[in-house]
Amino acid sequence: MRFFCLNGVWKDGAGRALPTAPMQKSQAFNGDFEIPSIVAAEAYKEYVAQHGTIQSFERLCERGGFTPSELAILLFNRIKRLEGEVVS
Repeated sequence: MRFFCLNGVWKDGAGRALPTAPMQKSQAFNGDFEIPSIVAAEAYKEYVAQHGTIQSFERLCERGGFTPSELAILLFNRIKRLEGEVVS
């Protein structure tokens, strides 16, 4: 899936607005930011694989979502898991 952010609105390749999920502030980024829900959901799948269903995706979003570094690490591990590599 292709998507891009234009004027703060995430859109798909056809220009349709995408549902979003929040991302937490960090030292490197101190603003309100949202990411496509599909990206956050993939990171959440890895979160569940590593930690179980301690909190639901909905609760995670209520609490502000992932930090930028958490998101990057979870997505990296998700890719490796999908490629068949064991990530620890």
